[in-house]
Amino acid sequence: MGEKSKLIGEYGEKSVEKFLKLIGWGEPSKNIEFKCLKENHLSKKTKKPKTTHGLDFFYAYKSPLVDSVLKKVNISVKFSDDVYPNNPNSIFKDHFEDLVTAIECFKSSPESREIITSIKGYSNSEDIGVLFWLTNSSDSYSDVISKVSTAIVPTEYNYHSLYVVDNRRIDFVYSSLKFALAQFNNAELNFFYPDTGKNIIPSIKRNFGKILPVEYLNASILPLRVEDNQTKQTTLILFTIDAFELDDLKRLISLSQELSKSWSSKILICFPDYNELKHSSSVRIAKNIFEDENFTNNISVASFNDDFKSLQL
Repeated sequence: MGEKSKLIGEYGEKSVEKFLKLIGWGEPSKNIEFKCLKENHLSKKTKKPKTTHGLDFFYAYKSPLVDSVLKKVNISVKFSDDVYPNNPNSIFKDHFEDLVTAIECFKSSPESREIITSIKGYSNSEDIGVLFWLTNSSDSYSDVISKVSTAIVPTEYNYHSLYVVDNRRIDFVYSSLKFALAQFNNAELNFFYPDTGKNIIPSIKRNFGKILPVEYLNASILPLRVEDNQTKQTTLILFTIDAFELDDLKRLISLSQELSKSWSSKILICFPDYNELKHSSSVRIAKNIFEDENFTNNISVASFNDDFKSLQL
């Protein structure tokens, strides 16, 4: 039983490592063990103070969304062959405490200092947790985040923020990027970084890049900038995790108008369930709200999920 559990865990870590490479976090430190520095960090089994902590991965990058901030991302992978529990709050609390206590000790550890010592050009840093809570079961529901959103977790720990990636979230990002790579195979793909009001220093400002900001992991919209290597035409792609709704499409068209400004030749808005036969009339209604036909004529809508209906694109 222990050997099977180990194999399942290793499979989960390999899957997440491949995903990290896909989102531009391709060289993380991994399998880090370090000393526990807090007496109130207790082992769940023995109820005694811990002696060590572990992180599956650690990745640090300078934020393109907030000037001069180093994002120090502490990553824990919880992977199982079982379905998500019907009442996941207690297990989530254990996963949460395991990660945030590790963050508290790691940020003051010599191992952390060794990793980030070569990174320059920032004035502030944030200690962030990312919990990949994934299941290999095809019989499980996929959205554990919605079930644990009301969980009451301890507030005494010192960290900046924590993001949870469940099956629904990782599938959304993976399917979106897979679709973009397939549709634009002769193009340069980058994540788009909008103006946030906090990324205003001209000398360091980046409008796009290969690194997925950690904030995008739990966002309902994923923006990409695509430049065709031959024609040099640029396309803004907005992927949404939510099912097609007319009001959502209107908001996404308005958002695309704001984000693209003068740089985008085309705009592609992608839903998980868009169907040309069912939804094309709604697309026409949404476009008619906007007076600039030069803008709306360059907008297309598609599904980023692969089945034969995708041939409608």
